[in-house]
Amino acid sequence: MRLLFAILLGKLITYLTRILKIGGGSAAPGLYALKIYPSLVEKLSKRIPKSVVITGTNGKTTTAKMLAHFATASGLKVIRNHTGSNLERGIASTLIHGVSLSHPWGGMNRHLGIWELDEAAFNAVAPKLSPDVIVFLNVFRDQLDRYGEINTVLKNWQETLKKIPSGTKVLVNGDDANILRLATSFRGKVQKFGVKDYKIVGEGIVHKKEQENLDFEAKDVKLDGLNSSSFILQTTNYQLPTTLPLPGIYHIYDSLAAFACAFNLGLPVNQFTNSLIHYTPAFGRVEKLGFGYIFLIKNPAGATQVFETIAPNLKPTDTLLLALNDNIADGTDVSWIWDANFEVLQNSSRAKSRDLKLYVSGSRAYELAARLKYAGFDPKNITVDPNLKNAFRQARRNLKGQLFILPTYTAMLELQSILAKSGIKKHYWEEEDRV
Repeated sequence: MRLLFAILLGKLITYLTRILKIGGGSAAPGLYALKIYPSLVEKLSKRIPKSVVITGTNGKTTTAKMLAHFATASGLKVIRNHTGSNLERGIASTLIHGVSLSHPWGGMNRHLGIWELDEAAFNAVAPKLSPDVIVFLNVFRDQLDRYGEINTVLKNWQETLKKIPSGTKVLVNGDDANILRLATSFRGKVQKFGVKDYKIVGEGIVHKKEQENLDFEAKDVKLDGLNSSSFILQTTNYQLPTTLPLPGIYHIYDSLAAFACAFNLGLPVNQFTNSLIHYTPAFGRVEKLGFGYIFLIKNPAGATQVFETIAPNLKPTDTLLLALNDNIADGTDVSWIWDANFEVLQNSSRAKSRDLKLYVSGSRAYELAARLKYAGFDPKNITVDPNLKNAFRQARRNLKGQLFILPTYTAMLELQSILAKSGIKKHYWEEEDRV
């Protein structure tokens, strides 16, 4: 009866938050349901035949969405925490939403659960999900106030892996030397994915010849600006020409991870590349709108990869809107902006014109404006407005070219709400996977 009450309470909270438009029910339902029935995640997740857990600093949502897109196209019914709420309460909220009221004791009618987990939440939640496949994408400095240094994150992951059954399929980024350390802590087989001639060194992705033997590899990479990237996806049994409708090397890593998951789940991977034709990005992850793009930035490595992706495509008539918050979900320590390579944006040959306009917003807007000044941008072209709604309106009102919006996590959620209320798009919780 406690489980039933927890589920009903969670569904009621979801309904109220959405009807009152105070959120999508991505966290609160699970938060309160877990207080009533702490084992809810373990209990309900067992009703799903197969499950995948994805963790890492960057790329979790994109990897999860790619895998979900392909699995759905392959005829599977998928459940995943698609809003990006990746703590235990987010998993619980998703499971509650997935329970049919006609089978309140755990009927899911789903074939596959795909769960993205926060770096710290992984250690407590992953064992409860009993995953068939675990993916480690990368590990960079991120929210030091919550996670600690990289070595702390890795040490905790290693301890958790020691408790994972040896039959679990573990996939690691073979180009990340830190991630490779996890292989020694797992009793079973570890498979590696990576991009030929690339390595993750420090906070960046660089060209480098020395490489691990990879089980899943991208070769002959070609980048087409902000439009797409193409490569040959190679495994022992397959060599698939692939066009990914997303820019940047970092998204190629995400697609490799999704493919490796599909392979280990026994999905028809020869159809993987064809399914990507209809793939659309997750909200805020290279999301294309009529007037420009939204790129989430949240740590030095991820932000620098975004800057390197958009810099060659910036024109003097384009506008940048950057928003920096310091809420718990962002990390209260915003000193990371000094390690992100904002100079890449300023040094873009086509963006050096003094006509390039910048709008800076968020709770730490003034710190971000100072960072941009030190990066070489003319302060006369930087407009600071901590109110994101106002900053967005100003940026669009004066727009001549394209608007590139670069928000941190909670600023991105606020922006999504602004866009939804303006009728530009749906609320993010309403954006289920589109196949």
